[in-house]
Amino acid sequence: MTSTVEPERTVAGQRFGRTTDRQQVGSGPHQVTATYLVRDDMTGETYGFDYSDIVTEGFRTIIIGERVRFAVDPDSGRACFVIRLDLPEVDEFYR
Repeated sequence: MTSTVEPERTVAGQRFGRTTDRQQVGSGPHQVTATYLVRDDMTGETYGFDYSDIVTEGFRTIIIGERVRFAVDPDSGRACFVIRLDLPEVDEFYR
């Protein structure tokens, strides 16, 4: 019996996609907490995540349309360990 394994799924379930939407939920200290949505490039499925799922140094901000790498939490079905792929060059901030 042979099975076909998708290459993008072989490394710890990594997925690639783009953020498609931001929905404010009105909680948090400044009433601005939001849920973001990311669409899996391979399957077209959409997953939600919030700022605490973003893995980065500094501000945890995602721009709509930005490319990301992520995993899916098997318990909640939400995106987790979201990593921004379109990070700007650090030098651009200090001109």
